[in-house]
Amino acid sequence: MQVFQSVAIVPEPTLRPVSAKTLRQWCAPEVILVVTNLTDELVILPHVIMQAKPSRGRIILTHMVTPIARSGNAICRTRRPASGVEEARTVLERMARHLRWLGFVCEPLVLTGLPEIEIPSIARSCGVDRVIVGFEHDPNRAGAGNPTALAQLLPELDPPACVIGSHVSLASGNSFLTKRITLAASLASDCDVPLSFACRLAQEQRAKLTVVHVFGRGSGDENSWARTPLEIASRLPVPAWREAELLCPTEITIREGDAADEILKHSLSTNPDLIILCSPGNLGVGQCWRESVSYRVIAGAQCPVFVLKKQPEAARLRDDMFSEKVPAYGESPTLATRKEDFM
Repeated sequence: MQVFQSVAIVPEPTLRPVSAKTLRQWCAPEVILVVTNLTDELVILPHVIMQAKPSRGRIILTHMVTPIARSGNAICRTRRPASGVEEARTVLERMARHLRWLGFVCEPLVLTGLPEIEIPSIARSCGVDRVIVGFEHDPNRAGAGNPTALAQLLPELDPPACVIGSHVSLASGNSFLTKRITLAASLASDCDVPLSFACRLAQEQRAKLTVVHVFGRGSGDENSWARTPLEIASRLPVPAWREAELLCPTEITIREGDAADEILKHSLSTNPDLIILCSPGNLGVGQCWRESVSYRVIAGAQCPVFVLKKQPEAARLRDDMFSEKVPAYGESPTLATRKEDFM
C-alpha cells in the first residue's frame, strides 16, 4: 500500500513575479524614462504627453551618445564626443522646457555608453515605471532605437517598454483615454504577467481587452474543440484571467497562420490603441531578432507596442510568506511578492 503525504494533494498557490503594487505603478507610472534620438520630437513627445498626463508622472528625457568605434589602431568617428554631448544637452533642454510648460516635471539627461547597459541601469536607479523609446529601421544609425540595440535593450528592462514604431501616427491631443488594448498571448510561453498588466491597464483606461492567440498552420492539433475561445481561456493563467474578466470587458480571438502577420492583420481590422507583447528573452546562438514576432510586430504596427521582460521562474513558497499577502481591491487571492525579490 502506498502512502501519500497530505501536502502532495494540496495545490501550491501561484507565485507572481511582480506584486499588485508594481502592476499599478506600471499602469499609472510615476516615473517615465523617455529615450530620444533628438530627431523624433514630433513623433514621440505627443505619446509621452498622452501617457504621462493621467498620473502626471515625472519624465526623465534621455539621449544616448555611443562610444567611439575603434578599428585596429584607427579611431572611427563622425564628430567629437564633446560636441555630441553638448548638442544633445541643448536639444534635450529645449524639449524639456516644452514639457515643463505643459506642467510636467522633466529632467534632461545625456548618457554615454552602450544602451543595453546604461538605460537599464538608470531605469533601476531612478525607480522608473515605464520606458518609452522610438524604433528606427536603420541598423547603422547609432541609438537605442535601432534594431540591434533594441534587441539587446528590451530583455534587460524591468519595467514595460513602450516602443513607438515608424508607422505609428501622431497621438491626438484629445485622445488621452485608451479604448482598445490587444494582448498577443501564446500558450507556449508564460503570459501571467503580461495578462495581469493588460487587464490592470484596461481597467485604468476603461478599455476593452482582446486576447489574440495564433495557431500555426500544421500545428498538429486536429481537435476543433482545442481551437475555441473557451478552450484558450481554460489554458490561460487562472488568477490573471479571472481578474481580467472582473476588471474590464474581455474577448478572445483565435487566428491561424504566421503569428506576426496575423497579429498585424488583426490590428489593422480592429485598430487598437495599444498592443502588448511578451519579450522572447535573450536571443540564442543563430537566432535573428529581425525574424522574431516581436521585431516584425513593432516594425509594422500602427500603434505603440508594449514589450514586457520575460520573467524568471518563480521560487518555491515558504510558509512564512503567506502572512505578507495583502490583496488589493479586485485582486484575486494569489500570493504576490515584491518585484525586487526576483531581480
